[in-house]
Amino acid sequence: MDTFPRTGMYAESHTASSLAYQEIKTWLLMGDVPIGARLREEKLAERLNMSRTPIRESLLRLHAEHFLERHPEGGYRATNPSVQTMRELYEVRRALEMYALRRSVPDSARDFDALAELEEDWRTLDHTDETPDAEFVLLDEDFHRRLAESSGNVQLAEQLRQINERIRPVRSHDFMTYGRISTTIEQHLGIVGAVLQRKMDEAAMLLDRHIGESQTVVERAVATVLERMLSVGERDGSW
Repeated sequence: MDTFPRTGMYAESHTASSLAYQEIKTWLLMGDVPIGARLREEKLAERLNMSRTPIRESLLRLHAEHFLERHPEGGYRATNPSVQTMRELYEVRRALEMYALRRSVPDSARDFDALAELEEDWRTLDHTDETPDAEFVLLDEDFHRRLAESSGNVQLAEQLRQINERIRPVRSHDFMTYGRISTTIEQHLGIVGAVLQRKMDEAAMLLDRHIGESQTVVERAVATVLERMLSVGERDGSW
């Protein structure tokens, strides 16, 4: 049975490593780290007033999540989001999800019990909380993975998981936008509700609209962040 993840403002522990992770990740999402700036442990430790160990752990985590890439001179730098690559990956994501939803399988092969559990999990979330939270992207990924898995093709769901990991840094911007979390909750419930009612055409329409809307929000946010990253310029020695 899937364990519904509790993330971001819901569960992140307040260890030094997690605090460093959240702070650096926020700088990256807000575009405060200039393009090409070299992130060094000692400078970040000074900036955050903590030892280098939690800084190192947070940088490794952000690198694993594709928010950072290796700098040629050592250390890390912010991953430069490519609008073209993002669009291509969104296209692949949409194709995988739409195929999983419309995959020709008898009702007996589609896991409606798992879908009912998924629907219940999302009904427990607070629809009224408008607080932006980049970590909500993990809950969003979990929804789409489980929706795809219910089609009975585990390998397809695994490919979707890998695509979502690659675009996580840009998709996180979706949930830094005011009101997007509550909207996403409502849209997810509409999609899974339609599937449970065997209204597959309606579910496909809602899913396609949901992904397209998310992509539009993300593209606008990424454009703003890129502009900021370019405007701040690299501040020598500050990172």
